[in-house]
Amino acid sequence: MPFARTVGRRSFLRGAGLLAAGATAVPLLSSCGGSGAGASDSLVVWWNQGFYPAQDEAVRAVAQAWSQQAGMPIDLQFYGTNDIPQKEQSAVAAGSTPDVLFAEINQSAKHAYEGLLADVSRVVEPMQITDGARRSARLYNGEAEAASYYTVPLWQFTVSLFHWRSMLADIGMDHAQAPRDWDGYWGFWKQAQDAYRARGNNDVFAVGWPMGSAAGDTNYDTQQVLRAYGVELLDDQNNLVTTDEVRRGVADALTWIVDLYKQGYSPADSLNWQDSSNNTYFLNRSVLCTPNGSLSMPGAIKEDEPEKWKDIVTTGFPDRAIGGPSPSITLLHSAAVFEASEKKDKALDFLSFFTRPENVIQVLKGAQGRWAPVQTSLLEDPYFAQSDDPNVQAAIQQMSGQTVPSWATLSPAYSQSERVQVWGNAIGRVALQGASPQEGADWALEQIQEQFKEFEVG
Repeated sequence: MPFARTVGRRSFLRGAGLLAAGATAVPLLSSCGGSGAGASDSLVVWWNQGFYPAQDEAVRAVAQAWSQQAGMPIDLQFYGTNDIPQKEQSAVAAGSTPDVLFAEINQSAKHAYEGLLADVSRVVEPMQITDGARRSARLYNGEAEAASYYTVPLWQFTVSLFHWRSMLADIGMDHAQAPRDWDGYWGFWKQAQDAYRARGNNDVFAVGWPMGSAAGDTNYDTQQVLRAYGVELLDDQNNLVTTDEVRRGVADALTWIVDLYKQGYSPADSLNWQDSSNNTYFLNRSVLCTPNGSLSMPGAIKEDEPEKWKDIVTTGFPDRAIGGPSPSITLLHSAAVFEASEKKDKALDFLSFFTRPENVIQVLKGAQGRWAPVQTSLLEDPYFAQSDDPNVQAAIQQMSGQTVPSWATLSPAYSQSERVQVWGNAIGRVALQGASPQEGADWALEQIQEQFKEFEVG
């Protein structure tokens, strides 16, 4: 979603005060894959390639500045989002890991549990970050039988709601009139669909809710509903909680989701949706409102269809079904240091340098607003808080309030449960196979418990 100018490496270094006039930078080795764990005299950093070239250029600039300050060469290697997980897995298996790893798709919770990650408390503890980001970094180490900080939060995104302003106006409705309580809010959207039906329009649905077992969206959208019904699946030590209260909450959440399908307020094929399906339905104006875990929908049309872009409204969620504000689920992108690194001190020093707010904001600008900061000071920075993009402003407002990390970030067992699509399958059992919501809830929790047996937590 481009709304920032491109930042060149040397202009960034000077602009951020990191490169003195006439200074000679220490050589920086950089590639898109290829050189394995890298040269022994360099700090080896594997980094997830950005969506925009300007983001990678800003990362290079920060790495160059650290290299110059530390007097140590840095071997910065970029890998694609779908390539780096296999690269990480192979490196761990071979015992040839980099010093620092940043992967958007990673196994940090699993590797922390296995004792493969270094404690990064000295980096994380001084950081002024959101509660959700701080909680996400605290993982359980099965070897040490204790929890500590094992990842360094870099940036985040969250689940928001999106709707078309003009589609409500066409039926004489305004989102400002929507109640804030859970039932009242969703009843507002059902009323909107009913108004379209009264006009003979059977092609517009109230809500496009991802329910398919092939969609990653189903996992975090379901988690949002679970939290609305008071479900907290993990305790402070990331143990699974399966009390009667949790079981009732899961059943209530499944009831709410499946009722959207059964009552015809979400498209019939939402049970089979892929990750992009709700985007397609929304941009085709077939649904009035849908959740999404990024600003990709308004971003997709901002440049080519600015008038249509202006018609999209981004909001947070209504109050929870059990009362009180809905916390925003933050999906974190974090870096880690491997315990096997012979340069742990330098690796921690690099991450401390990288996460300085003045450095992070340059990378986020290079990412053109695709991600939001975890630092509270940057959430208040005019670039975000006073952005000329109302969708960015809305997402920043969400993340400036109460935030909680996704359970998948905290627990390797729960993360594995999402990989096997426990929630999409539970929804399908209730919607299609005749199971009651409580039976669906008990089945889902049994599947999750099976995953937790592989990762005992003290």
